[in-house]
Amino acid sequence: MYLYLSDANIFCTTVYCVHWLRMLALWDRWAEELLLVSREMIWMVNFFIHKSQQWVGQMQEADANKKVGHRCYVARQAQIYLRLSQQAQDSFERTKGMVRVAE
Repeated sequence: MYLYLSDANIFCTTVYCVHWLRMLALWDRWAEELLLVSREMIWMVNFFIHKSQQWVGQMQEADANKKVGHRCYVARQAQIYLRLSQQAQDSFERTKGMVRVAE
């Protein structure tokens, strides 16, 4: 144990403190990024489902107005967004599994 602190010891202690604080800030940024990305995954799937439901609503409107061409178009759009939501959900589930393994 040191009875006095020399300038070299104060310098080393300061360097270690600064390094530790920088690593703590880096760790916090990555933790925040992980939180945001996991929520963005959920938001993306919900967005695709919402868009699919919007197109289904337009498809029902086209059915009521007996517009066959419009109905075909909006049915295809609804299918595209539904498929996007399913693919995103599958991809995100695989990614979440990889993150759990890395932790």
